[in-house]
Amino acid sequence: MRISEFAQLNKVTAKMLRHYDEVGLLKPSKIDPFTGYRCYDPEQAHYLNWIIILKNLGFSLHEIKEALIAPTETSKIINQLIRKRIEITSALNEQIQKKIAIDRLILILEKEGFNMDKQVHLLKIEQTSVHEIKKNIPNMEMFLETAASITELCAENDDIAVFRFDISHFKQVNDDFGFDVGDRVIVACFQIIESNIKAFLSQAAIGRAHGDEFVVFAKAGKEEIQKTAQAIIDDMINFDFSSIGCNKNMGCYIGGLVANSKNVTNIRSIIEDSIEVINHARKIGTNAIAIESYSI
Repeated sequence: MRISEFAQLNKVTAKMLRHYDEVGLLKPSKIDPFTGYRCYDPEQAHYLNWIIILKNLGFSLHEIKEALIAPTETSKIINQLIRKRIEITSALNEQIQKKIAIDRLILILEKEGFNMDKQVHLLKIEQTSVHEIKKNIPNMEMFLETAASITELCAENDDIAVFRFDISHFKQVNDDFGFDVGDRVIVACFQIIESNIKAFLSQAAIGRAHGDEFVVFAKAGKEEIQKTAQAIIDDMINFDFSSIGCNKNMGCYIGGLVANSKNVTNIRSIIEDSIEVINHARKIGTNAIAIESYSI
């Protein structure tokens, strides 16, 4: 069938098919020598479907071509899919935190607008409210800069590590006790992490991944990270959360990766890959630790 018919049947454009032909991804079954029209067999729709699926999942055309041109190791495709899932989760986490900031800003503006007779002057809003919004917006670039400076100071045989801390069942805290108590719980958890980082790790940076999750980048080996993680969990267990209005015991999950500094060429990648490891800790249960070696 002609390119226009094949395109219409598969709900794509002829322009897209021509591009796939030019890059060698999907060649027509034949080209009319007189008219130059591209023709496709109906069976090629199956190949096209896989192109569309993988493209929508974020695969590059080069990656798609590699995956479809010949049989591929199952583990390779699974690892690629895990990588895409990590990228999506990382981006989603930042968007969730921005949504939280927007929700709080709306509440402040509604309150201030009422007080100012349905008008508002942003520069006249109470500074503590503005600061509250600012501190909850993730500043990942600053965290990455600090992490990079730690890596630059590492010797060739030094290990670096990334681990994530996530509060278990945190949504229930907001639902049962309100956002103010939820904020106090987050601050308490941050202070627990910070105090143990100072106690066990000489060079480390703490970042806010999103609402109830923190990420730590450090010059440290597996044993040091395991020890730090266990100390954080012990302090979580012993902390009196009822003193800050949360009448329930709080737990967490910690998941991290350890690598030789010379093998880490992309700091953002190892930070994003740690998302998968904290998922392993969540599957184990509350107050679980999962620390794994990083493989590129």
